[in-house]
Amino acid sequence: MIASQDLPFAASWLLIGPWIVGATFLWAGGIKALAPHVFSAHLGKLAWIPRRLNSSAVVAGAGLESAWGSALLLGVYPGFVLPATMALLAVLTAVSWWGVKSGKTTDCGCYGGYVVPSMAQSIALNTALAGLLIPAWILAPRAPGTPVWKLAVVVIVALAFGGLAAISQRFLTKHGRFMIDMSPLKVGRRWRSRWGAAPADGAKELLVSYLGPDCPHCKTWVRVLNAMQQASDLPRVAGVVATSNEKLDGFVETSGILFPVTTIPQTMMNRLVWGVPTTVLVSGGRITNQWTGNMPPDFYHRFRSAFFPSGDSGSENGRGASERSG
Repeated sequence: MIASQDLPFAASWLLIGPWIVGATFLWAGGIKALAPHVFSAHLGKLAWIPRRLNSSAVVAGAGLESAWGSALLLGVYPGFVLPATMALLAVLTAVSWWGVKSGKTTDCGCYGGYVVPSMAQSIALNTALAGLLIPAWILAPRAPGTPVWKLAVVVIVALAFGGLAAISQRFLTKHGRFMIDMSPLKVGRRWRSRWGAAPADGAKELLVSYLGPDCPHCKTWVRVLNAMQQASDLPRVAGVVATSNEKLDGFVETSGILFPVTTIPQTMMNRLVWGVPTTVLVSGGRITNQWTGNMPPDFYHRFRSAFFPSGDSGSENGRGASERSG
């Protein structure tokens, strides 16, 4: 390695590689801390560790990833951290490739559903990140040591992010809701096609239902959605599932689905919804209602009026369909 002051000015920008990679690690660790259920679900799909240890693994993952990112940002022991990071990126790439090829996951699960690269894009991205570290490893000055305050910052970051992941998980278990709800599926938010369905044409409403092939309530709810799809007075229906195209065909056939169904990566599904079936009503390009399980009273009234405009017996049948869907 050579001293940084001996580098030409045009080449000095090469040393910012660790900052870029460090910020990426720190951001990914922050997502795991704020939305730990996404990483927990991904670990569950990989099935490498017992489910009872998922919570501890999420805490460790958030703490270690954020600490590693801060070590890169601060230049802690570059002679070790830089090559170790390149090796770590190679290992993470191999794990992602195995998870997708084995059918256990649909994506790498690296960025909490905020960025969902394909397998080829994930490999290219990790290769680029590793490439950013090579110039710094070769050209960065060999420091005699790392100041204690930098090591202290790394430890504090690890404890803070790991602690936040633990608190977030405990809050979710105790209250049944997120401490910080990071899902973009909120009333008033503009609908995005990348969430699984193209927006309805013109003023036509769109009912998007997130389903799971292994969810028994979803199979009951499908019957209600099939009925809605046939009613001209009710919104157009679209289903969204996180699975492979091969498994999707089987789910559509066995459930008797009569409406369009698309797939999204599992990590994005975990980011968007906490449980299935979750349904979103889109009108005028914006989310106007959202619920998990049973229909809310206002939409149940629309459903009942469309199929049973009069008569108590129809009302009871419609309510039964709503209740069974949850």
